[in-house]
Amino acid sequence: MFIPLRKADAAQRLVYGYATAESPDRAGEICDYASTKPQYQAWSKNFAKATDGKSLGNVRAMHGAVAAGKIASIRFNDAEKRIEIAAKIIDDDEWRKVEEGVYTGFSQGGAYLKRWPDPENPDLVRYTARPSEISLVDLPCLPEASFELVKADGARETRAFAHKTPSALSDWLRGNIENGAPAAEIIGDFFDAIVHDLNADPIHDDGLTELLARLKTEVVVAMQPRPAQKFSADPRVEKLSAETDALRKLTADLRPKLAELAARVEALEQTPAPPPLIPGYAAVSKSNETGLDALAAELARLSPAKASLVLIKAAQSQPKRFG
Repeated sequence: MFIPLRKADAAQRLVYGYATAESPDRAGEICDYASTKPQYQAWSKNFAKATDGKSLGNVRAMHGAVAAGKIASIRFNDAEKRIEIAAKIIDDDEWRKVEEGVYTGFSQGGAYLKRWPDPENPDLVRYTARPSEISLVDLPCLPEASFELVKADGARETRAFAHKTPSALSDWLRGNIENGAPAAEIIGDFFDAIVHDLNADPIHDDGLTELLARLKTEVVVAMQPRPAQKFSADPRVEKLSAETDALRKLTADLRPKLAELAARVEALEQTPAPPPLIPGYAAVSKSNETGLDALAAELARLSPAKASLVLIKAAQSQPKRFG
């Protein structure tokens, strides 16, 4: 929950405002005053006991690891259902941000103990808060929002809040991203900062520290690159793989032979075909005609009767040649 600052006292470095109030916040939630009040009383009492009354609660900067100061006074306003505080800012840099209007309000940090629908408005959720710290934050207010600054000499000024500046967490994340830091390393450092902040409190929960350590380990392990998983081989898959390899080799062997066959077919297609034959006739090559001139000369020496007889016999013996 974010609540704007009301006043700052420069002489004592006190910042006044509310730790929480029973009113809807930006997330549509309402901190239930009646059930949260005992939690704040116990939290403040434990701090007072641990610090001999010097602190009534811890004050952080932007819910980070910077211990900005302490709660100097706390008042439970039952009529208005709000918890009013005065925070004493010890850190010089954080106080300068208060004076310059960089910090615009308080924000309670902690955990939910219980959540339930608001009986008057079902769109809202009520919750019981378990506080762990109060932070100075720079969440932007309305343009007309302002706070009263009481100077060391007693003069009072109305100060406007400055424009929002990048938070330390934003700067840290942006720097790591720009430098190419591994995601697992960034997450690990982030968890370390949370644990450091938790352990810095006078009173801290050892169980929560252990939980964060275990959560960090699990998250970092989950973000590491995973080795390739090995699956048990299926005999059918292995057989199919072997057959595929054999078929691939056979295809490689047949490819040149198919190319050679295709070339031979192309050559045959380019060879001119012989002329068609007339029915009853046979093709005779020139080699079959050799010796005809000599035969004609022999027939010329015979008498016409003998020559006719020779030709008749030849025609009977070789009708296709002499017919």
